[in-house]
Amino acid sequence: MTDPVIAPTMGTAGSSATSAARPLIASIDQVPVLGLSREQLEDQRIVGFNNRDRRSRAYHLLRAQVGKIMARNNWRMIGVTSATPDAGKTFTSINLAASLAATAGTTVMLCDLDLRRGSIWDTFGNPTNTGLSDYLEGKVDDPAELALRINDSKLVVVPTVRSAAPSSELLTTGRFRAFMERLRAMPQDVLVIFDLPPVFADDDAIICMQYLDAYLLVVDHGVSTARQITEAVRLLDPAPCLGTVLNRYKGGFADPYGYGYGDRYGMRTYD
Repeated sequence: MTDPVIAPTMGTAGSSATSAARPLIASIDQVPVLGLSREQLEDQRIVGFNNRDRRSRAYHLLRAQVGKIMARNNWRMIGVTSATPDAGKTFTSINLAASLAATAGTTVMLCDLDLRRGSIWDTFGNPTNTGLSDYLEGKVDDPAELALRINDSKLVVVPTVRSAAPSSELLTTGRFRAFMERLRAMPQDVLVIFDLPPVFADDDAIICMQYLDAYLLVVDHGVSTARQITEAVRLLDPAPCLGTVLNRYKGGFADPYGYGYGDRYGMRTYD
């Protein structure tokens, strides 16, 4: 199990533009339900829903900080990315979204924009073989048809399936723009979390960021280098970096709950 910690960094006001597009979904109650047992969720280490699982505590701390920063800046659509693959961005995206959806009055949509290596659907058991890439390629007419609600929670997932089509071309189509406009048109109490591709994989994350309010950068403790972090932030500029999530962090002393902490809860900033 990895222990994420968030470090607040710079940030500016996000986009508050409204769209004339119709919302992607009219009501969460109309979204088909994907039923998963507690055992299935635990097998995939999806712990954000379960307040009794001590592993969820890290994500509750994360959601508190993310929620506070998003509310202060009126941000509703944020991405989660990393400089390089295998830093834990998808794992962080899923558990942050689940944890946010467990709070009162909040509906969360989790969208997989990693068209080359999308793995959110793998984590949820591949219940269908269609995803966002099919809509972008014109094989699905309405992206709302792709959405599935996880159990009776307030988390809605819009997956992708890996496509042979060039991802950067799909992300610059009118279909992708229309999809993002429909997400922007969702009510103010709906938060949208995007699992983005790694920054250095191609220009996909940079293309996506023009539609988002801000992003979280997942840093693999002991693996990600200061230069990678600095270059990733530079490439995503001028998009605001909401914070950095230090993944696989091994803190210092232990607290009475059996949870390890380092200096200032392991928070770090990367300038």
